[in-house]
Amino acid sequence: MKLSRLLEITRLNLGRYLPPVSRPSPDWNQEFLELVRVVLTLLQQYRWEIEEIKSGQFLEELEGWKQGLSSIVDPRSLGNYRLNVYEKSSDYLKREKNYLAEREAELKNMVTLLSEAVSTVVADNGTYHQEVLKRALGMSQISQLEDIRKIRTLIAREVEQLKEVVKQKQTQDRLHQEQLSKHVEALQSRLQSAVNRSLKDPLTGLYNRQGWDHEVFNACYTASVTKVPFALALLDVDDFKQVNDKYGHQVGDLILAKVAKEFQESFRSEDYLSRYGGDEFAFILKTPSLDKAQKRLERLCKDLSKPTYQCSIDKTEFYLRISLSCGVSVFREDDTPESLVRRADQSLYLAKHAGKNCVVSETALVAKTA
Repeated sequence: MKLSRLLEITRLNLGRYLPPVSRPSPDWNQEFLELVRVVLTLLQQYRWEIEEIKSGQFLEELEGWKQGLSSIVDPRSLGNYRLNVYEKSSDYLKREKNYLAEREAELKNMVTLLSEAVSTVVADNGTYHQEVLKRALGMSQISQLEDIRKIRTLIAREVEQLKEVVKQKQTQDRLHQEQLSKHVEALQSRLQSAVNRSLKDPLTGLYNRQGWDHEVFNACYTASVTKVPFALALLDVDDFKQVNDKYGHQVGDLILAKVAKEFQESFRSEDYLSRYGGDEFAFILKTPSLDKAQKRLERLCKDLSKPTYQCSIDKTEFYLRISLSCGVSVFREDDTPESLVRRADQSLYLAKHAGKNCVVSETALVAKTA
């Protein structure tokens, strides 16, 4: 669902959560304020980091609104608060939408301009060549009709020279066209490379959080249409903070890079791997079976906990053993990206409290609440 639509639905329905003004309930704010925090958090997660539209300022305002919720003691004071949040959020989303639309239009104009240049060169040269050759043919016919050898010889020589000029011009134009086409292809390739780089984490080479947000949204949409579910996993390195504290962040970064490389070699090409944040990773597994996904991840975690990882920093060798904890969920028909990730995150939490170095699926959540 687009953020603008989410914001509109939230604006229309916030009033339903307020208790009657004449009879405010003492615990009115428990669930309602949590809803507001969730909405504000969603706005934080889906914002674009664009300095031109002051994303940083908007993020600070969102955080301020979230912090300000705890100071609200009377539901009747929410009117101005709600209006302020709605108007400023709506204004920011409009600025974001306009900015992205303008950038897309500029890129389209750039590629269209280059494509039209190629087409114009081809069309104009074709007309020019046909006209020159037509005139050359006419001169050849005239020279053949004349009964004066000298004139015929001179005209025929001029025609051959003219034909040669046309051939040379055609060759030059073809080379120019090929070069221009290569420039267009190179530009398109560079644009695509820039987009890909913006979605990759430079340390691990996996997709970053922005790339993950786009992919999990697309995966949920596709699964809702095709009715073919998929598995989602959240995984992190056990006690990673202790690694950073004891050996330094350089060693910690090497561990993350080595683990990410093992992921890339172990997962299938159709799976989607990303660095979710810090030492936490997120995966989309193209398998409709929660049991099969859990077994795959258990084998992976077991294999990665066996070796000793060697890290070299300033000619000093460090040798570390690590373990991994993982939570797994599977797409349901009524799932959103948020609900699917939330169940995987809750399963990861259970894995941590079960002693770490294990994989817990969302079925454990049902058993815990039963």
